[in-house]
Amino acid sequence: MNNKFLFFDTETTDVQSKDIIQLAFVTSDGKQFNEYFKPEQEITFGAMAVHHITPEFLENKTTFKGATVKDENSLTLFSELSLSKYLEKLAQEYIWVAHNAEFDLEVLKKKGVEVPKYICTLKVARNMLGEDDGKKDLESYSLQYLRYYLGLYKSETENDAVMAHDAMGDVFVLKNLFDYLVKNSSLSPENMMLISKEPQFMRNVPFGKYAGYTLEELVKIDREYLEWLKENASDKKDLVWNIERVLTNN
Repeated sequence: MNNKFLFFDTETTDVQSKDIIQLAFVTSDGKQFNEYFKPEQEITFGAMAVHHITPEFLENKTTFKGATVKDENSLTLFSELSLSKYLEKLAQEYIWVAHNAEFDLEVLKKKGVEVPKYICTLKVARNMLGEDDGKKDLESYSLQYLRYYLGLYKSETENDAVMAHDAMGDVFVLKNLFDYLVKNSSLSPENMMLISKEPQFMRNVPFGKYAGYTLEELVKIDREYLEWLKENASDKKDLVWNIERVLTNN
């Protein structure tokens, strides 16, 4: 595998404005980064309850806009790049990997950083992993659920510093999950990037009178309802895409 990967995670002020307060990443060739930023938006109490990062902790941190890193290619010892310029360079050099990548990519896009090549381990995991010989969805596809479901925690070392919802802790789990997905499938990075641009793969009906049934079951017992659901769930693009997939193949 000649591709180079950057495994990353962000923590934010909330799920609406998505102002970044922490960015962490490790790369397949040994780079590491973990920094906190003073946000422009207020951190909601709901967000604090998840990642435990408080305004007081960030009070003396630099803003994302003001952050700099040493220029690795400069011959001058004190030459620096803005963090956004540095990330733009990395975006051209690496395939970026995240769990629920669309969220984290939007966080960076709001700061002017575009990432053209990426893999979403959430979408790849949903595509690959299911119960009952792959016929039903797992109870959850969250990063921490998969950490325990797949037994990834058993191979973690004391140096991994794993802590749920801390960006760097999640990055270590993310890398282990990606390694598992690569080793246990025939999917190439190119395949994974294609899956990452598609809607999330779904096997089960998530709500209604047939909640818990698989789409494959429902197309056989009540195709009319499935067609009705497709027409009336236009706000749920992932579900509609999967209903169309099953209707086309049956």
